[in-house]
Amino acid sequence: MTDPLPFLGREFRPVDLTDQDMLAGFFRRHPQPLSGFTFATLFAWRASLTHAWTLLDADTLLVTTNHPGDLQPGLNLLQPVGAFPPAAQAWLLAEARRLSAPLQMFCVSQAFIDGWPDFIRHFTIAEDRAFANYIYRSEDLADLAGRRYAKKRNLIARTREQYGWEAERLTAATVPDCVEACRALGENGHDAPNGLLRHELDALKETLAHFGTLRQDGILLRVNGAVAGVAVFEPIAPDTAAVHFEKADRRHKGIYQVLNMECARLIRDLGFPRINREEDLGEPGLRQAKLSYHPSEIVPAYTLTFTGGTSAP
Repeated sequence: MTDPLPFLGREFRPVDLTDQDMLAGFFRRHPQPLSGFTFATLFAWRASLTHAWTLLDADTLLVTTNHPGDLQPGLNLLQPVGAFPPAAQAWLLAEARRLSAPLQMFCVSQAFIDGWPDFIRHFTIAEDRAFANYIYRSEDLADLAGRRYAKKRNLIARTREQYGWEAERLTAATVPDCVEACRALGENGHDAPNGLLRHELDALKETLAHFGTLRQDGILLRVNGAVAGVAVFEPIAPDTAAVHFEKADRRHKGIYQVLNMECARLIRDLGFPRINREEDLGEPGLRQAKLSYHPSEIVPAYTLTFTGGTSAP
């Protein structure tokens, strides 16, 4: 357990495994359309993004963060979660006025903006396309049916001809193999780090190290008995599972397409009709890859910046 983090005149508690029941239960009561609001995500990224939390009241949660991508280093907030009554809003605005730099809030949903107009008028609003979430029908990604997925099916067919793979459910017993495979991928320079992506492998290793404890699910691929890909996901709503991590060995052509398909099949079979495949982080290649799977919806994300006055221009 680390020391409390002072911010906004309060002590924020760094995210710790002992917080899981409380925070996981809180997010179940207040599910969010953007994928980052789960205990497991906050825990995995807690070191690189300085995640810490406090309750303003019994049903309003604040979480600290560094700016994604380190474009503006410094402590800020994720979108508040929960009831967020007028008293909590007034307190946060008063504390924001005392800061030496404008308070920013990241990963803000349209529902939050629509729900608290009197609070929002104290901020400028900027859509952050890099953190918009891609939503798909699990059936589409599992079956890859129809003309629009023909190239995906053809690539997977060629991949099947070149080598076979085995897909299996990720378990505590197979996690050590995945950890070693992810370490090798990092050492071999796969998926060269850029911006926030440079922390992703560390977050995945943290997730795998606590896989059973974090109550997530996942799948792994083996080629010739060796782990060639791993994906980790969890429910974020009764009808939606979010895929937080996908890592595979690009030496096997088509391996990411296979991993995507096999993961979607498991999610579909578990009864989730929707898959949230998170954001593209502004990376052109990643954006094109996500668009090529034809999302059914792209959920916008916004950044709010405190104006310091009584209303935003």
